[in-house]
Formats: sequence, structure tokens, C-alpha cells
Amino acid sequence: MRVLASETESPKFTGFSLPEAPVDSKTLANAHIPDALVSFLLDMDAKLNAVLAHLKQDRLQEDFPLWTDIHELSGAGIRCSDTGTLNVGDHVEIILFLSEFPLRVAGAMGRVLRKESDVDGETQCAIEFYRIHEDDLEKIVQHVFVEERRKIRTMRLEED
Repeated sequence: MRVLASETESPKFTGFSLPEAPVDSKTLANAHIPDALVSFLLDMDAKLNAVLAHLKQDRLQEDFPLWTDIHELSGAGIRCSDTGTLNVGDHVEIILFLSEFPLRVAGAMGRVLRKESDVDGETQCAIEFYRIHEDDLEKIVQHVFVEERRKIRTMRLEED
């Protein structure tokens, strides 16, 4: 996250993507390549994606110096731990690391709506998104959906 000088400041994060899935093995097999080479190419593709993800993550950490814990996430905004530098009304650019491998990142511009203490006395900020690309919104919605399904599945397993 980084604090913006104004609501009209241009975002630094313009998005990036790595392939959602590895190269299709059927496509490689249809290219009449030996199976050993197909396996090697698929492994190499996965390793290169991991290296690229790591390099891009390092670059984002330089551009977005404020780190925080996210307590709630939705397509409308987040509730996060206060970094100590945020004030109500501040405009921020937020980068959300939704998963590490494969690296899935979403970005949004937001405004700090309020700061409040939780039951443990930790100060948290509510940030509303006011500018978000449709692709990033879709990534967030998918992530929230997957996490909710995981929680429900875990609860069912604990009940048994």
C-alpha cells in the first residue's frame, strides 16, 4: 500500500499476469515432441513462472512500502490493521497478493473511511475502493469465493 498525494494521482500498479495454468501438455504432445522433452518443458515453464513471480513481487515491495494485515476483503474494499501512517480521508493505492503460487495480484485505489479499535484494542482501517480495474475486481471476487468455500469445508470437517 502507498499513500497518494491526491485522488487524481495516477496508479503505479498497472497490473501484470502470469499464465493461469501451465502450458497445455496436449498441445505439446500434438507437436510430436518426445514425452521426456514435454515433461522437461512443462517443468521449466513452471520454474520460470516462479522466478518471474518472485522478481515482480520484489519490485512491488519497493514501490508499495506500507504493509498491513487484511482482516476482511470484498470487491468494495478492505478492513486492515492500521499502519500508523493512515488518516481518515487519505487516498491510497493498494496491491493485494491473493496467492503466491501462482502469483495472483490485484490493485485498487481507495479512501480511508474510518479507523476503529477491535475487541483486542488493535486499530483497524476501513478502506473503500473507488477505482479498480474489472480484471482485478474479478480476481478479488474469485479469491473471496474460494476462501469462503474453504472455510465452509473446514467447518464441516471439524463437525464430523
